[in-house]
Amino acid sequence: MWTTAQRRRLTETPYADALDRHAGAGIASFHALPIGSLAHAPDGDDSPLAERTRRLFGSYLATELTLGSPELDSLFRAHRQLARSRRLTAEAFGADDTQYVTTGTTGANQVALEALRVAGGRVLVDRSVHQSIHFALDRLGADVLYAPTSPTDTEHGVITALREAKAAGVEVDVVVVGVSAYDGSLVQMRRFLGALQELTAESGCRVLVDEAWTAIHAFHPWLRRLTAIHAIRETLAEHPDWPASFLVTHSTHKSMLALRQGSYLHVIGPDTLKATVRAALYRVHTTSPSLPVLASLDIARAHAVAEGTALVERALAQADRLRELARRVPWLAEHRPVTTTGAYLADPMKVHLDLGTPERAQEVRAALFDEYGIFVSRQDGSTLLFTMHVGVTPEQVDLLLEALESVCCLDAPECSCGDERYIIAYPPGIPLQVPGEQLSAPPSRRAGEELYSTF
Repeated sequence: MWTTAQRRRLTETPYADALDRHAGAGIASFHALPIGSLAHAPDGDDSPLAERTRRLFGSYLATELTLGSPELDSLFRAHRQLARSRRLTAEAFGADDTQYVTTGTTGANQVALEALRVAGGRVLVDRSVHQSIHFALDRLGADVLYAPTSPTDTEHGVITALREAKAAGVEVDVVVVGVSAYDGSLVQMRRFLGALQELTAESGCRVLVDEAWTAIHAFHPWLRRLTAIHAIRETLAEHPDWPASFLVTHSTHKSMLALRQGSYLHVIGPDTLKATVRAALYRVHTTSPSLPVLASLDIARAHAVAEGTALVERALAQADRLRELARRVPWLAEHRPVTTTGAYLADPMKVHLDLGTPERAQEVRAALFDEYGIFVSRQDGSTLLFTMHVGVTPEQVDLLLEALESVCCLDAPECSCGDERYIIAYPPGIPLQVPGEQLSAPPSRRAGEELYSTF
């Protein structure tokens, strides 16, 4: 994706380097942030609570500085290290400009809608977007049209709603769409943008794309083709006269090596849009941005350029191992919540396992955490969602596979034939399966009842 020279440049970390230099200098602050002084306090001088703070946060405390420009570049008037870092990030993603946000993608979405000046305008909104967008539109006084969407739609709901609005003579000022969902639903962006261009070829449009979960996809050759910015660039190249502009938000900490609340806000559009985004950032963002989060956004891009492809490949391989377990053992199955023939695709880095019943899924989720220290963020009915992000190691997946077989009483060599065990519901103590039988489906459990299996 990049030449050797580009890769060398894109793996620079100018802002993180500057923060690192100042963090190690032991600067005495007569401004604010008393917590930062704990990084350089003499041993034994702390109260028990201060010492506990040092143990808990460690070297992170040294980066909690309260420096501004010119000592360290300003978030709102960046012209030195932070400005260079943002230019490198925009180049890595293919954007015209990129802003860093330290208040999460909740904050980035609010900045974006402020910049798009939706107050009093008509905004067509994907019904399934994050709550931050709904709340911001309400606060800003936008006239909202909701487009219900489902991962089984053959045409994206926003396109259907826009087509209906145009037929009724209703003008839409801004389109808001979520294109990477918690559950792994990905919008087929080339198809979506092709339809959007046809409907707005003359009038143009302003679009906010919430791509929260898949920032890392931009650094893998195959997955990059599915990303919003890549699809936007291709569509604009095919239709250079299309008067459209785009803002794309990434919840960077979800998929890249950034601290929590680190977010990117990318601009694809004219200089006037870049300027309104910068102004909106100043109006909406906290005036006390987290310097550690800013540095982590700098490092996250460099890390993704240097190692992203290999780490995504590793993550995809680990996801396949989990799918193989689901194919190999009874009482487990891979659930696919997204149809791949319509407006959506499935994120290959997310795996849904079906445990048969909601009760069993809840029990397995609890056991994985209590007994093995494995956290599964979401249970949906009988399914559990596993996100194979780039931080998941093969050793952790080894533990997960072992835990699932153990917790589910699914020892593969013995259960594959299904003829040497009893499955008993107690009470009343009557076998649901005896040796030689194979259940056609996992048993459901009534209140107060336990299931036992003997080998």
